[in-house]
Amino acid sequence: MLLLRKVGRRLKLAIFGLPSPQLDPRIFALEQVFRSPPLTRSLVSAIHLISPHCDFRPNERNRRIWEADENGACWAEFELVRDELAALPKRARILEIGPGLGRSLIFFSKKLGWENCELHAYEGDGKSTKYTANGPRFENSWCGTISELRKVLGYNDIHNVMIHDAGKIAMTHLPGPFDLVFGFYNIGYHWSLEHFMPEVLALIGSYGIAIFTVPRNFEPFEALTGLPYKVTKDLTTPLGDRLRLLILGPIHAQREKRQRPGLG
Repeated sequence: MLLLRKVGRRLKLAIFGLPSPQLDPRIFALEQVFRSPPLTRSLVSAIHLISPHCDFRPNERNRRIWEADENGACWAEFELVRDELAALPKRARILEIGPGLGRSLIFFSKKLGWENCELHAYEGDGKSTKYTANGPRFENSWCGTISELRKVLGYNDIHNVMIHDAGKIAMTHLPGPFDLVFGFYNIGYHWSLEHFMPEVLALIGSYGIAIFTVPRNFEPFEALTGLPYKVTKDLTTPLGDRLRLLILGPIHAQREKRQRPGLG
């Protein structure tokens, strides 16, 4: 009997590829702004590379789970940065670092009307997942699949994204400055924001802002001293983790405040 149960569990996993732990059922009730295309073997491989907890198979049940997971993450982030995103210029220059399979660019584009914005994505093809916990910087940390990113963006009718291959262009050579630079679950979360500060500051210039996921116990570091930033309240991920977002800039506002000490 025990052997039969083990075989049954393995068969179930082979068929459904159930992620563990399960998503909160309330996630499925949210508006599904991001739309997942039908899962193919190549897309499933790309998802697993970015999210190792998603042991999916190319079927409709897993498609719905992944779609709900992506939308749940976007809604949590959107609620915390809605005001900052809404304040961007109508034709803003926007860069997402490590977009994965495009959920955030798609979600924000649809919710905020970014069709007239200049959208950029900085992603690299990877063969293995090399995540750390707010650890040191290293150059071969990319685990994206650019071909699948293009397909998912196209499936959602998002066609105005210029994708820069991290394997061919350094971050310092991206065509900044941008009005918004953001990255979720990469700089500041898997790899310490401190090691990327020179590039981030150059990419946002004096007038842009940057938004990155940080751990709930985030502690400011020396390079942030004197810079305008804030850390949001907690957000809860679809898997129940509690994290925060760091919003940096615009630097010119801090400069104006210093020059006009009677304000504020």
